[in-house]
Amino acid sequence: MLKHFYTDQTEINFSKLKERLLQINTKELPLIFYNQFTSLKGKPTLIVATGGSIVVAYYLKEFLEANNIICEVIKPRDYYYKSNILSYYNLIAISNSGTSNGILDILKDFKGNAILITGEYIMQDQDHDEKFKVIKWGNEQYLKNKEKSFISMSSTLGPMLMFLETSILIEQAKDLKSDIDIEEINAKIKQLIARSQEKIARINYDFKKVNLIQVIYGYDTNCAAVLLESNIIETGTSSVVIHDKGDYCHGRSNLLFQNPDSPIIYLAHQMKKLDEEILTILKQEYSNVFLFDTFDEETSKLWKEYYLVLQMYYLSKNIADDRGIDLTMPEYNQQVVKKLYRYRGEM
Repeated sequence: MLKHFYTDQTEINFSKLKERLLQINTKELPLIFYNQFTSLKGKPTLIVATGGSIVVAYYLKEFLEANNIICEVIKPRDYYYKSNILSYYNLIAISNSGTSNGILDILKDFKGNAILITGEYIMQDQDHDEKFKVIKWGNEQYLKNKEKSFISMSSTLGPMLMFLETSILIEQAKDLKSDIDIEEINAKIKQLIARSQEKIARINYDFKKVNLIQVIYGYDTNCAAVLLESNIIETGTSSVVIHDKGDYCHGRSNLLFQNPDSPIIYLAHQMKKLDEEILTILKQEYSNVFLFDTFDEETSKLWKEYYLVLQMYYLSKNIADDRGIDLTMPEYNQQVVKKLYRYRGEM
């Protein structure tokens, strides 16, 4: 096992989160995304991502669906098994490094409009040969001050912020407004970070002896659920199972019956009849049900999910702290990670 040397790295990363997001946020980037958005021409779009970038991919899916574009999120390996690949006009690959296994091969293989969204990748003529476009959201400040981390916050929240601001530009274009108020958005980010911290600070529960965490989510809270599951699993903090709300009503509730001490993390943007029914029944039977919501946020759906993702980052930290784990620099098996993470062979 590799012993890490960054015992305070989680605290450093969380303390600098706001600063890093504000450094990424410029007026130019949303305009670049806005212009590239028009190249999709409203046609079917395939989104490819893996690892932590899958959360960004699901957030992009929400953005595209809100603009009436049919889209699907897949893993790089799945690309080669899709018999209807020619049905897609666009392909968007999301990779912070731009070099995740299979990503460049897929971009060069795709016959339609291909785009790479990345934080670090530098174009080289021999690599892309004009076969795909590159949108690099990681500016000089981001690269200079990027996180030392096993799981990265800014490489997830950064591109998500660009999609959010692109949606704002699209709405403003309908009212013939062309500029975006960066200061207003930065103030909003600061506010949501503070409110997320406050919500997690109010949790009166010790996760120290928890070995199983269950998450109940819906279609609109998918990004937050996937992020929490990824954070907890990739740092070895606990076992996690995520349940769709509808599926939970059809037998998956039995896992809690068999493991009554496992906490339930319930995610919601609004309280519908199904939410009320599930929460009422669970709280009658169990004491470890926690609701994480955005009821105090009245803005768009994309803002709400951004807010909930922020809450899940701070919840991940809270759980890891209780269990004595460095969330961003956990111990890990160096040989396994080295061999598997760096695999670049056939998929």
